[in-house]
Amino acid sequence: MPWHSNFPRIGLILLLCCSLIEASLCPPTIQAPCTCTSTKYQTLSVVCDKAASLANVLESVQVPDMVIEKLIISNTPIEELPALAFSDLKIRRLSFRNNGMFTINPDAFEGWLAENLEELEIRSNYLDHIPQVGLTKLTSLKILSLSDNLIREISDNAFLSYLSRTAITNLDLSANNLAELPVQAFLGLESLKQLSLDKNSFKHIPSTALENVPSLEELNLSVNQIEYVGENSLPLPLLKSLSLEVNQIREIEPETFETVPQLTYLYIGNNLFANINPDTFYYLKQLKVLSMSNNKDISEIKLDSFQYLPMLIRLEMSDCSLTNIVPQALHKFSKIQVLVLSRNQLTGIAASTFSALSELITVDLSSNSIYNVEDFAFSQLPSLEHMDLSGNRLENLPAHIFYESFVHKKSPRHRTLFLNNNPWKCDTRLQWLRKFVRENGDILTSLPGTQDARCWSPATLRGLDIRQTDPVLPAGVSQNGPKEMRKYATKPPPTLYGQPLEASSTKATTQQLDVSQANLLMLVVGIIFGFVALAAIVIIATTYIKPRFEKKVISKRGVGG
Repeated sequence: MPWHSNFPRIGLILLLCCSLIEASLCPPTIQAPCTCTSTKYQTLSVVCDKAASLANVLESVQVPDMVIEKLIISNTPIEELPALAFSDLKIRRLSFRNNGMFTINPDAFEGWLAENLEELEIRSNYLDHIPQVGLTKLTSLKILSLSDNLIREISDNAFLSYLSRTAITNLDLSANNLAELPVQAFLGLESLKQLSLDKNSFKHIPSTALENVPSLEELNLSVNQIEYVGENSLPLPLLKSLSLEVNQIREIEPETFETVPQLTYLYIGNNLFANINPDTFYYLKQLKVLSMSNNKDISEIKLDSFQYLPMLIRLEMSDCSLTNIVPQALHKFSKIQVLVLSRNQLTGIAASTFSALSELITVDLSSNSIYNVEDFAFSQLPSLEHMDLSGNRLENLPAHIFYESFVHKKSPRHRTLFLNNNPWKCDTRLQWLRKFVRENGDILTSLPGTQDARCWSPATLRGLDIRQTDPVLPAGVSQNGPKEMRKYATKPPPTLYGQPLEASSTKATTQQLDVSQANLLMLVVGIIFGFVALAAIVIIATTYIKPRFEKKVISKRGVGG
């Protein structure tokens, strides 16, 4: 056997060895209700769910001299976190979820954790204030999450006694009952970069409290009750990401963003904006992503709507009420790559709407009411790879609409041109598009698992995948002839692939299937009958011929004797 023929076997053995080594990182001392996993990214991770008590968890997690990268204790009653709870364990990331916890002993984290715990989560519990004991002794804490508790207010200097106050970079106070913050609420958090205040009850941005965390880069205030964003609301010179989604904001003052010159990501969807004020974005020269979907009163993108956003690469405006995009309004986006305009009320696309957007990769125009698209509307877009026109009222598209667009690239990724759920009229005007998607087989015309783009008219082609060629009819038979006489030049109609068409249009196919099934049944019966006959012959041979042969042999032996 050639030596190289053993490669598959050797590879399998090596894979098995790697699996055993990985599994061996989980010591057998970890028992139910705790489970252990180990990956190359997380050497030892333990989850203890629905244990009877914390004592039950500690009995199940016996890993002497090993560092647990992450320990999650969920759905386990721990009303009070006791002293020296983890004194025998080494844990870097510790999470408590839904434990009914409302008290923490001052010595709860004494031991190895006091100097080495980096992440602590106490989520979905009953804490009603920022803990002032226990947590304060942690010196290396970087991430602290107190999400989904009962914290109604934060006192001044709440974190000033924390030994890790200069190490904490991420603070999550989401899903509490916070409505106000005192001026010095975050005093001492000198390295804070991410702050989550979403799912609370704020009616305005807590600007005075934010002044004490100028290092902040990400601020999440989504799902609150904020109605107005005024000047000097954001005293955060390093802020890069701001989420104000799902509030009640009607207006943002033009001077608001002057204090956040580095803002790169802005999320203001699900609010009450009635129009787009271009002055709002005047100071956002570095903005790359703008999401303002689900503002139901915005009906138009005007020529100057986004004139001050030269660096924008992604714009999301789905689920608004857009009826018009002024031609050339999007030309200010010389670097735009993604446009999401789905589920609006657009009816037409002008030839100059998307022209000059040479870096545009993705356009989503799905679920509008588009029935008219001017020729060359999507032309000369050399970077275009994904377009969604599904769920509109399109019957045809002009022949030069993709001129010098959808340039074929040698890439493992599929290009997409979603055309399904449109009333396509498969006449001579649409032949170019059908040929285009046939010749570019890598282009998907619908999402996997959804119905393909199909002809709606004429009636003789209704239900036919637009990628298929028209049926080839015998000589002398017109297009209006009997449907039973159709013969398809490519694969059979979609009925054979589980997509039922009208009964009248599939009659011939059904008859052909019936005949084929009958022939198949006869063939199977014939094979079975042949096997039965062969078995009968063998039985006869063994019961009749063999005895006669033995008798004859015995007779010969008698004569010879």
